[in-house]
Amino acid sequence: MNSLVLVINAGSTTVKTRLFDAKLHVQAVLNADYGLASGLVIEGYDVNSKVISETITSSHDAKSALAVVLNRWREIFTTGNLAPAAIGHRIVHGASWFDALTPITPEVLDRLAQLDSYAPLHNPLNRLGVAMAAKAFPEVAQFAAFDTAFHRHIPDYAGRYAIPQGLSQQVDFYRYGFHGISCQHSLWAAAALLDTAPERLNLIVLHLGGGASITAIREGVGIDTSMGFSPTEGLIMAGRCGDLDPIIPLTLQREGWTLEQLDHLLNHDSGLRGICGHADMRTVLQKAEQGDADAMLAIDMFCYRIKKYIGAYYAVLGDISALIFTGGVGEHAPAIRTKIIAGLDKLGFLMDEQLNQQPVRQNRDIGSDASDARILVIHAEEERVCARQILNFLGDGAQL
Repeated sequence: MNSLVLVINAGSTTVKTRLFDAKLHVQAVLNADYGLASGLVIEGYDVNSKVISETITSSHDAKSALAVVLNRWREIFTTGNLAPAAIGHRIVHGASWFDALTPITPEVLDRLAQLDSYAPLHNPLNRLGVAMAAKAFPEVAQFAAFDTAFHRHIPDYAGRYAIPQGLSQQVDFYRYGFHGISCQHSLWAAAALLDTAPERLNLIVLHLGGGASITAIREGVGIDTSMGFSPTEGLIMAGRCGDLDPIIPLTLQREGWTLEQLDHLLNHDSGLRGICGHADMRTVLQKAEQGDADAMLAIDMFCYRIKKYIGAYYAVLGDISALIFTGGVGEHAPAIRTKIIAGLDKLGFLMDEQLNQQPVRQNRDIGSDASDARILVIHAEEERVCARQILNFLGDGAQL
């Protein structure tokens, strides 16, 4: 196998890794879930399609989970007499400094460290993945693919905040947006599904998971997105508050809250968890079915916020090719899709409820024949986008 690319996506509760060949075929998968009370769960398969399934019954953090995963990859490469040509990393925040795939150098890492406080749930872990991969495979080139890069074409009237310029000496306050790698994949996948060139598509992309965002794409280019300077802005999320009156944290600060307490409140203890005490949408849906009033309110608030953004982006785009659901909740929660689409028929969104209720095993159109715009469910494949960018950078011309 030539031109193998290993992609590492280090998250707040999971480490996802994929090995791709030059044609973007997945050769091996290794995922680690370290957010479970039962311990560290390792799942995937090796280059010989042998299933990997292991539970280590002890608590793990991101560093120890990455150590286990990288050690497994060393074993896989040694056994198969293989070596990756490159290692790619999903990096959440690149600010205005990074707008494309970037070879990782010490200088790049130093700049990224300055952004940790603006994406505190992700950037420190992303950098940790880079550091540990470099130690495990010191001879392999490493690359950073940025979530913010897709949104660098947002016009100033949508991207700027109504505050004076130059307030910070370290970073520019701007709507950088996130989930850009997912949006790029959704664009490419929608073009393939609809047999249309990406530059002919106007899309509204809903990436719904632990983090949630909505992005407006006009003629294949992102023009607005709900997440802003940080991933905390916009939609209601698992533990993040989303849009919030800025006077609320100022009021709490006047009452004695520290910056650390406010940070934890807005990024960990708000959102679904703040409303009903549970951050996992699967649990929230289960509680709602059992009649839990707070869980039902959390679902109502979650979907209502999304509806408002859909209406706003419909007004901005005018003509919509498709509304896309992606991410863990977007792909696997038909009840949430139903609640979001309900009442949007006047905007031309009509769903085939029978198709919606079926398990989505591949990218598919769940819109009814009468729907003016298509309603698509797209599997999020951020690792594939990273691998494609790296292979194109190396000159192998990978295609989706």
